[in-house]
Amino acid sequence: MTADDIIALLLVYSLIGATLATYIILERRGSGLDTRKVVHIMIGNFVFVWWMFSESWIMLVFFVLPFGALVLAAAIAAGRGKGGMVGDMSLKGHRLGLFFYVISIGVLASLFPDHLAAASVGIVAMTYGDGFGSIIGKAFGKRRMLNGKTLEGSLGVFAATAVMTLVVVGFYCLLASWNLYAPMYGAAPVWMLAPAAGVCAAVLEAVTPGDYDNLTIPIVTAALMFLLGL
Repeated sequence: MTADDIIALLLVYSLIGATLATYIILERRGSGLDTRKVVHIMIGNFVFVWWMFSESWIMLVFFVLPFGALVLAAAIAAGRGKGGMVGDMSLKGHRLGLFFYVISIGVLASLFPDHLAAASVGIVAMTYGDGFGSIIGKAFGKRRMLNGKTLEGSLGVFAATAVMTLVVVGFYCLLASWNLYAPMYGAAPVWMLAPAAGVCAAVLEAVTPGDYDNLTIPIVTAALMFLLGL
């Protein structure tokens, strides 16, 4: 394990700590926000850190596995009426949603270790896309579509995913210019990648039932980005 791996782990766990602190503060203040989605979005920012890991197994062993074990235990406890903070978040949404969220991180880290830009787009589609889609849908949604989803919410998924795709691609291009990430030769232009990711995430979010959009959105969107050369 290198110094960069240790720094990356410290940053990831600091992000989790800051996310949970934000959740507690918002809950105590009765902010009225969907705090579960705030957590959903904030943790997704690890995509700006995971490029630092020298090997994907380090993140899997020291981040994904313990985080997944914690979330699964909390979901089981929540099902028995003994939630705790993480369990309370599970009860506010789909009980296995957070667990599938962690599974997706592990799958993408394993499948795309050399294509983290593509995997990162999949992650932000799940976090920012689905998160803002839910917030916008609850606040402004009027036109119902499949599975109780609204047109306004789906547009929110599309817009947030497209914008964050621009951010992610720009970030990894910057890393490549500093020789910290492999140049993305042959990738489709970003003006094509962003709407493609947005449409993919919006459609998947609308048609996938229950917890499972935390699996379908990131994995399928990342696969699409990979096929487009990212």
